[in-house]
Amino acid sequence: MKKIFLIFFCLIYTLLVQANGSIELARKEFKKAAFNDKVTNEVYQVLLSDKKQDPLTQAYVAYFTALKARHVVNPYEKMRFVRSFDQAIKKAVALAPDNLEIRFLRFSVQDKLPTYLGYSKELAIDKKMILQQIQLHKVDVPATFKKDMKAVLLNSKTLSIAEKKIIEKI
Repeated sequence: MKKIFLIFFCLIYTLLVQANGSIELARKEFKKAAFNDKVTNEVYQVLLSDKKQDPLTQAYVAYFTALKARHVVNPYEKMRFVRSFDQAIKKAVALAPDNLEIRFLRFSVQDKLPTYLGYSKELAIDKKMILQQIQLHKVDVPATFKKDMKAVLLNSKTLSIAEKKIIEKI
C-alpha cells in the first residue's frame, strides 16, 4: 500500500512539474515543505533535476536544502545543510541581486536561524530591499505566493510594527 501511494505521489509531482515547471511547484509547496520532510525531499529532487538552473531555481534549491536541515535530528547534518544553503543562496543572489523572490527566500531562512551561527548577516540588507520593492509595487510573483510571502514576513521577529504595515500592502 505504501509503495502504491509513493508511486502515485511521484506521478502527481511529475505531472505537476511537466505542466507548471519546478518553480511553480516549489512555490506551491513552499509552506507545506516546512513541516513535511517527504514534500521537502520530493521538491528538492525535482528542482535538482530541472535542466534550467537559473538563479531563481538555484535559490529554491538552496531554500529546500535549508528545509532539509529542519527535518534531520543530527546537529552535524543540520550544519552541513545550512552551510550548503549559505553557499548556494550567495551564488543565486550574486547572479540576480535585484530579484525580490531570491532575497525573500534568503531572508525567510536566515530569519529563523540562530544569530550565533553567523549565517544571518544579510537579514538587514534583504529586509531593506524587500521593503523597497514592496513600496515600489515590484512584487512580481503569483498571488498565491504573495500570500505566503506576506505571512512569513508578518511573522518575522526582525520586522518592526511600521515595517509590518508596509508588508500589509502586498
